[in-house]
Amino acid sequence: MALFGSNSPRLLQQLLIALLLLSCFSANVVVLAQQTPTTDPEIFPGIGAYNYYGCYNETVQLNNTGNLRALSGGPTESLNNMTVATCINFCGNNSYTFAGLEYTRECYCSNYISTFSANLGDAACNLPCAGNSSQICGGPLRLSVYQKQSSKKGAGIKVKEAPLGSILALGIAIGFLMYLA
Repeated sequence: MALFGSNSPRLLQQLLIALLLLSCFSANVVVLAQQTPTTDPEIFPGIGAYNYYGCYNETVQLNNTGNLRALSGGPTESLNNMTVATCINFCGNNSYTFAGLEYTRECYCSNYISTFSANLGDAACNLPCAGNSSQICGGPLRLSVYQKQSSKKGAGIKVKEAPLGSILALGIAIGFLMYLA
């Protein structure tokens, strides 16, 4: 103990108290950090007749697109309280097939998506909506696209199976024609 001199017991005591306080403080910091969880935004599956279609690139900066957007020909709006439902309702009220959200607050409506736009995978759209931070609203030059599912069924024809006798008669007729040729 000669290393610390005559004040070594007092110095040792102060050092131990400082270490004890430091360990208590760091334990409280860890507990506080655990009490404030963060929530990452998620893909909203859709609402009403609109379902999530995917994350697509914006085409306005691509060559040979004439500066057209991936979703063009329809109305757009930009709101500081934009959510997926707000955009879908805006496009749905105007009867558009596609609703797309870009850069947290922009909404684009269209009846088609540009052939120059490609599905980038869901991870490429990762910015939260300005009006709901738990939802994803695209990214920089990335669109979270929703497509309206048609309620109309296609006009198809009903095909019945041909009776066995008809098939047999057709086979005989073809065979006879081949014999004559």
